[in-house]
Amino acid sequence: MASPLDATPDPLLTFEPHRTVTVREAFGVDSDMTVPMFDTVDSHVPEVDEAYRFDPETTLAICAGFAFDRRVMVQG
Repeated sequence: MASPLDATPDPLLTFEPHRTVTVREAFGVDSDMTVPMFDTVDSHVPEVDEAYRFDPETTLAICAGFAFDRRVMVQG
């Protein structure tokens, strides 16, 4: 019987970010906080909507969760 540890890893779980950018550069939010960024686009990434404006507090909370490997609950 094959061990679950012998299974091929899911390719989505092996992606590593290509570089870091400031939250200001990525989302237009006034912060020097840096977050990981992928350079490639795939089917999981929506098209950029230039008219969309990010809520600064919510955006910083979500980015902090990704940057520091913490869970963030968004409600509303």
